[in-house]
Amino acid sequence: MPQAPVIAAIATVAGTAVSIKQGKEASAAQRRQQGLSARRSQRQAIREAQIRRAQSQVQAGAMGVTGGSGLAGGQASLSSQLGGSLGFAGQMSGLSQQVTMAQSKAQTAGAVAGLGMQAFANSDDISAGLKDIFS
Repeated sequence: MPQAPVIAAIATVAGTAVSIKQGKEASAAQRRQQGLSARRSQRQAIREAQIRRAQSQVQAGAMGVTGGSGLAGGQASLSSQLGGSLGFAGQMSGLSQQVTMAQSKAQTAGAVAGLGMQAFANSDDISAGLKDIFS
């Protein structure tokens, strides 16, 4: 059955192509998921900063302090902490996306290498099969 090696080669190529495509789709979905998670974390940090800011204003008002450097300094500190948290979350999201992309590229390269090895291992069988088919 000289067609068997050719069919096997075609199946290997098709399987590798599908594997690469699915890997890329999974990688894209993971990047979207990471982006959503990062945005959710950022919104939560902003909400918490707003709550702390409001609580400090209420406490200052209860003590009869409606202005002054102490309250302003506390408010500025909250803003600074929020900025630091948002910056860190953004960096972590970016690094996570880089890791995902590197893993996807490595998986694709592995699939292509496997395909090449398979083609090399079957090259004699494929050549013989093609010769039989086209002779």
